Amino acid sequence: MTAAIERRSTRELSGQVAVVTGSAQGIGLQIATTLAAEGATVILGDVQTEKVKRAAASITEGGGEAWGGFLDISRPRQINSFVASTIARFGHIDVLVNNAGIDAPAGRAWTEPDEHWRHIIDVDLSGSWWCTKAVLDHMITAGRGRIVFISSVAARRGSAEISVAYNAAKAGLLGLTIALATQVEQLGVLVNAIAAGPTGTSGQPTLEELGDTRHLFPLGMGGTDPVAQACLYLVSRSGDWVSGSVMNVSGGAWKG
Repeated sequence: MTAAIERRSTRELSGQVAVVTGSAQGIGLQIATTLAAEGATVILGDVQTEKVKRAAASITEGGGEAWGGFLDISRPRQINSFVASTIARFGHIDVLVNNAGIDAPAGRAWTEPDEHWRHIIDVDLSGSWWCTKAVLDHMITAGRGRIVFISSVAARRGSAEISVAYNAAKAGLLGLTIALATQVEQLGVLVNAIAAGPTGTSGQPTLEELGDTRHLFPLGMGGTDPVAQACLYLVSRSGDWVSGSVMNVSGGAWKG
């Protein structure tokens, strides 16, 4: 399926290069498509190599500019190579969207093995940091850049069914956002986060599956587009005065 790109004479992100991790499907693909529609050249990275290449081809066929390749955010050396190759090919990286992660796995705290904890933290928290670290020197030298972490309402709300490692990792992204923004905003790099609610993709439950818990999502299941639009807001001119923020995009599931 081709991701159609609306053609306009002026597009806000024209000339910019945006890296979106975990972009073979779901939220990541929607973000990449949305940024491409605003003129950005989008670099899609995912462990699903063939799927991410097809996703990039779909954006290109729809009128955007995109390239897709293998990216495992749990491997710092591979991340560094991916970033270096992107800069060598496209000249610069202006936007990094840290979307890649493991969806909330089931698990009770007292039954989770150490390997489970390490794997979730390495991917959902450390992986986002390693990607960020790989682009920071480049952005600081350029004197500009936008970094967005895709967190979750799970950062503030626990569940009897979801692994505590997932909650801890998503909460860690909020702390990372606030601390890093404080250090790099004066250098021209703006860092923010989005606390996303369930989108009904990537194995997350639909409203029908949620049953009696529907009252937790008063605005319904919004899908991936509200998260992508929030990301666009943060990386565009609209986000010029936004630093260290956590944008709540959860259909009313999380207040505040």
